Amino acid sequence: MLSRTRSSSPRTARYLAAAGVVVTLGAAAGVIVREPWHGPVVLSLSTGHGIHAGNLAVAPLVGLAILLGRCLSRFPGSGGHPLRRALSGRWVAPASAIVLGLLLLAAVAVELSDRGPLVPTGGGTFDGTVQFLAAQSDEPVGVWSYVALTYDGSMLRMFVNGDQVASRHTTGSVKHTGNPLWLGGNHPYGEYFDGLIDEARVYDRALTEAEIRADMTTPVAAGGAAGGEVSPVAGSRAVRSAATGPVAAYSFDEGTGISVGDRSGNGNVGTVAGATWAQGRFGTALSFDGGDDVVRVPPSTSLDVGPGITLSAWIRPTTSQGGWRTILHREQDAFFLDAGGDLHGVSGRVDDLVAGSVVVAAAWFGVVMVVARRPGPGRRRSSWAVAAGAFLAGCIVDAALAPSVTLFGPALLAVWLALSARGGAEAAVGWLLAAVFAALTAASLADVAGVGIWAQFERGDGGLVRSAALGATLLAIGLVMGRREPRSRAG
Repeated sequence: MLSRTRSSSPRTARYLAAAGVVVTLGAAAGVIVREPWHGPVVLSLSTGHGIHAGNLAVAPLVGLAILLGRCLSRFPGSGGHPLRRALSGRWVAPASAIVLGLLLLAAVAVELSDRGPLVPTGGGTFDGTVQFLAAQSDEPVGVWSYVALTYDGSMLRMFVNGDQVASRHTTGSVKHTGNPLWLGGNHPYGEYFDGLIDEARVYDRALTEAEIRADMTTPVAAGGAAGGEVSPVAGSRAVRSAATGPVAAYSFDEGTGISVGDRSGNGNVGTVAGATWAQGRFGTALSFDGGDDVVRVPPSTSLDVGPGITLSAWIRPTTSQGGWRTILHREQDAFFLDAGGDLHGVSGRVDDLVAGSVVVAAAWFGVVMVVARRPGPGRRRSSWAVAAGAFLAGCIVDAALAPSVTLFGPALLAVWLALSARGGAEAAVGWLLAAVFAALTAASLADVAGVGIWAQFERGDGGLVRSAALGATLLAIGLVMGRREPRSRAG
């Protein structure tokens, strides 16, 4: 009876692991098919951007598979199915851990590489899904460009200098949120623009190409609340100056002070933080330094646009800059217009290749986790499961704290490596990694010396840092496993 109980537990665990692998990889494949943007497949969980393939395929499978792989390297199988014997070989788990660790680090390297010049990008959240599109060419530095995005309920369209440059079939209702509107940067992601912004408008309908060209050549008209004076009926959708007019419009012609007036008449007055006044496309404009300058417009029901939207502004980039760079952003991702988006061109295709490779490596780990032989009788069966549970719990905490840069998952994994080490050198590696991850986490949560912002790499979350931490830990575990001699069964 006792032996039957002992044999049924690993079998149940294998069935559960198999089901988890199928669900995880299926979900990952679905996200890859539906996800419209480039970027590392290992980005962190984000309430604004949803769940990426990497969150589903990498974190759980890496945690479970490397811990199991470590056990496999200690207790290599010698019987059973040939595939099981092959997957239980001494070098299978270490080599796979090293490969996946290198892929994770490669994904970070690609993301941090030169992502090319600014390419206008815009979109929003429609029926709960973030959708966006990008132009096909970059914006010149030091030159004024007019950028606009429209959505009419069935199609997203991008315009540059009055000409349509991209379109994408999209349906769904625009997300309504009680959060602020940001110009020149955003929260919680950061994503600050380095340059000038002038004549910004938000409509709750899709303008035609002719109307966009008319706005392009016409300054924002004076009228409604201006100069920082808030309308007494701010936020009411009933007080718009005209049924077809914008719900928020900023000429930036104040030229001084810390307020920008809303010329639409809806009282959506913005507060300037850091940005300075400069000569604009028409009159004056606001200059943003790409670091932390931003304009915040308080929440307002007039900004709950739909069923259509139009976002537009004149922009003049000061320097070449990569990544997401905000022009207009209704937190979080209700709608947004950016001077630059994510990876494009050659870098984007390389990133897609790395992302696909990560998923394949994760699938390989899943096969190892399900098929390979488990430790023999008398061996500890639960140590890896406990460590995996702690790692996944840490990942859940990291996800809940996004976009803060926290590394509880990788830190717990490194602690496990240190506690289960067979020698001082292995323990030192584990404790060193754990100390670095813990210090970065504490500094980010306490906002010490801007560590949190630095570690976000201007992406607004800790995705890259978590990817690097997982990759480094995985690489260390693979190297540690590879240098060990398998234990003698007689011992």
